[in-house]
Amino acid sequence: MFVEERQQRILQRLREQGKVTVEELMGDFGVSAPTVRADLAALETRRLLRRTHGGALPPATSLYEPTYAERVGTQPGEKRRIGKAAARLVRPGETVILDAGTTAHEVGVALAARGISGVTVVTNNLPTAVALMEAPGIEVIVIGGLAHLHRRAMLGPLAADFLHRVHADRVFLGANGVDAQVGLTVVDFDAALVKRAMIAHAAEVVVIADSTKICQVAFAQVAPVSVVTCLITDDASLDESVEAALLDAGVGLIERV
Repeated sequence: MFVEERQQRILQRLREQGKVTVEELMGDFGVSAPTVRADLAALETRRLLRRTHGGALPPATSLYEPTYAERVGTQPGEKRRIGKAAARLVRPGETVILDAGTTAHEVGVALAARGISGVTVVTNNLPTAVALMEAPGIEVIVIGGLAHLHRRAMLGPLAADFLHRVHADRVFLGANGVDAQVGLTVVDFDAALVKRAMIAHAAEVVVIADSTKICQVAFAQVAPVSVVTCLITDDASLDESVEAALLDAGVGLIERV
């Protein structure tokens, strides 16, 4: 049996039973435990299931988002590379909006490391605001709003209203999902509201999303991908057909790092 066929059968079993175990899959396919675990790991990378101790469950719902602390440890190298590439776009004298999230935080870290001067950063990302306050040459404006503990960010209508007073050269925007057809999506309306305001008040929209977010769809739509001036992602799983679909849907430029 080919690997692809075995993995399709695993997904079928998961849909029918609601869960699978390594032991039963070993018996069904006549393969070793390491082979089954490798299949489950590959399917989890594609976000088609969630591995558990001894097996797997269906993927998380479109309303699920790990806490900030949990997300810090996810794709750290990829996020760091994305952050450095994004920070290189900023020029002295610019005003930029920096979104919430761990990838956006890496943009802030890289921006501080550049030693650039005369830059104003408007952000709802609380860890990033604290980090940038110590960076000489960078003025930090913190967006007001409802403080979300698990996101370490200011969100909601007050935060969106604050942004009506801002006009930025570009926004560095995160998302839970980036899909050519559905667009940019997040897990709830509070985040979507703020991100739409960020888009509306920036001349350029730079989406920063690691490859696990590509072709994913979360609960609340933010905007179509046609608003995206540039998408910066890692190249782990972005195949040519996905890239072509995003460009055809209106993404201006895709940078792989």
